Amino acid sequence: MSLFLISLIIVSIFLYHLYALHYGSKIIKYLLKPGTMVLIIVLAIHSSTLETTFAKWVVLALIFSVFGDIFLMLENRWFMHGLISFFLAHIAYIIAFWNSFTLNMSSQTSLIVAICLLIFSAWFYLFLLDFVLDEGGLTLALAVASYIIVISMMMWSASLVGTSIVIVASLLFVISDSILAYDKFRRPFKLAEHLVMITYFTAQLLFALSVG
Repeated sequence: MSLFLISLIIVSIFLYHLYALHYGSKIIKYLLKPGTMVLIIVLAIHSSTLETTFAKWVVLALIFSVFGDIFLMLENRWFMHGLISFFLAHIAYIIAFWNSFTLNMSSQTSLIVAICLLIFSAWFYLFLLDFVLDEGGLTLALAVASYIIVISMMMWSASLVGTSIVIVASLLFVISDSILAYDKFRRPFKLAEHLVMITYFTAQLLFALSVG
């Protein structure tokens, strides 16, 4: 059953890229983007039967992500709602990691990851700041800053878990959102949505598989 669901998810992602992005079909996009996430949620529930605290929090994060996807597909005025939805998704992931694993914060690796994330987050925020202010003023700038902090915390927490699938998932999520932010605020480019969705769907699929 899990293999069937994984195959279905991969087919859904392929169709999303072929018809929604390549041919520009909004109807297919509105169906397959949240639809793929629903399949990923079903996979997580099927793989774990929600028997662990970790699984419950991961599924909650995936549900928040579906709302985020829906808001981001709507008009630009719903962008803040999408940002808040994904902010809550990352909070759920952070709680999942901290409640379910013994995290080693005193290791050298933990310190190195924290420093790298701090440097990248600060640089990337300053890189975007003028454009974010032009787009939505101080309110949006504060929201983006908060989001960068929480996704950085999510990736740092994932690195403390020490499980490859979770670390790769969190890294792909950061890459996906970095591309999205660059495309939205700094300089739009043709392949942006393809890159965003490939890394995003892969990240969420890996999180779903990590509960099994």
